[in-house]
Amino acid sequence: MDNQKTLDEKSAEKKAFIEWDIENDLPSNIGPYVLERTDEQDGRIYKAFRWIDHQSGWEVRAVFDGETADYMIKVDLNFMTFTQIEVISSDFETFKENVKKLTPDIIEKELIKRDHISVLIKDKGFVNWKYETLLPARIETYERVIEPKNPITGLNGSYIIAAYQCKDREAAMIFFYNVYRDEYYGEMRSKGIPLIMHKYDSQTIDEFSKALKSNLEKDLQDLYERS
Repeated sequence: MDNQKTLDEKSAEKKAFIEWDIENDLPSNIGPYVLERTDEQDGRIYKAFRWIDHQSGWEVRAVFDGETADYMIKVDLNFMTFTQIEVISSDFETFKENVKKLTPDIIEKELIKRDHISVLIKDKGFVNWKYETLLPARIETYERVIEPKNPITGLNGSYIIAAYQCKDREAAMIFFYNVYRDEYYGEMRSKGIPLIMHKYDSQTIDEFSKALKSNLEKDLQDLYERS
């Protein structure tokens, strides 16, 4: 049987979202994030509503995936998107309860109060790292949109500890620390497509610092030219 939802089934799921009184069920503001209905079909994905920070452009979206038949919360940082695993459900009522119970706290803890460092990483090298010279606020057309003192929790034990973005070219350079592998690494993104590289792979903050000093500016320029 085809996994793709039929048009009628999709419409039923969309109707359930539209009938959900989110204006009274969910907080209208979470820090700088404002609740908005979107009601937008994007291929197999129906985007129902979002909390958006209009200054950064970051948003937290409630969606329905017509192919997998799952309701999800997606965190979109412009240059990358990831799914909040704990909220996913194939049942709408379960999803609603998960969103009401979990999503406001996720936004508060993972996107707003990022200086409240997890006990998992509080003793890691990047937490007390003097990085300002290696990771300045701007490099040419790129803006540093994430810095090590305010990391973002990613997936599978990874933390986004730094990121540079050039919005005009839809280009980004992202740096991670993985708590399970005790490793630093980097990734380029060009128009949403990840470009894996290994020159930043490091086991210590000193190794990582040397890699940044040797490669960052040139890699950002190369990424700008290819994007």
